[in-house]
Amino acid sequence: MSTPPEKLKSNKELGFTIVETLVALVVLSMAIIPALYLSTKAVDISEEIRDDLVAAGLAQEGIEVIRAIRDTNWFTGLAFDNSLPDGAYRLQWNSTSLLPLSGNPILLVSNGVYSYDSGANTKFRRTVTITKVNAGELKIVSQVTWPSKTNPNNSIQTEDHLFNWK
Repeated sequence: MSTPPEKLKSNKELGFTIVETLVALVVLSMAIIPALYLSTKAVDISEEIRDDLVAAGLAQEGIEVIRAIRDTNWFTGLAFDNSLPDGAYRLQWNSTSLLPLSGNPILLVSNGVYSYDSGANTKFRRTVTITKVNAGELKIVSQVTWPSKTNPNNSIQTEDHLFNWK
């Protein structure tokens, strides 16, 4: 019993369709894989940028808290550098007192507010260093460190000099 010629033709076409399908899958995957890679990289970069911005804000906040303490000293009639001795500290945004560094714990975040009191763990650590340059000048350095996927030792530092100009 022999196979009719029409049947043979259809088997050949079926084989060709499988090859076409495989080629189409390869071409399609060559287009999708780079797109997925680029989207993954874009997400990673946006996370790094977000962390950089948060760290810059936290570093600037460290300077602002020290400035607020200096201003409070003036308003209450105290010396501008009262309660601002040389040393490295951590501080709260809502406090006018310096906290001992004590191992430099990570900052916590709750409703977008960073503190040491309560909230979820973050990756950020802040150290504020005060150096008395002379009788009328304080050098303030606020440094924030955090790990990332590309660098385990990211760091941003802001520096300001506060003067007894009043």
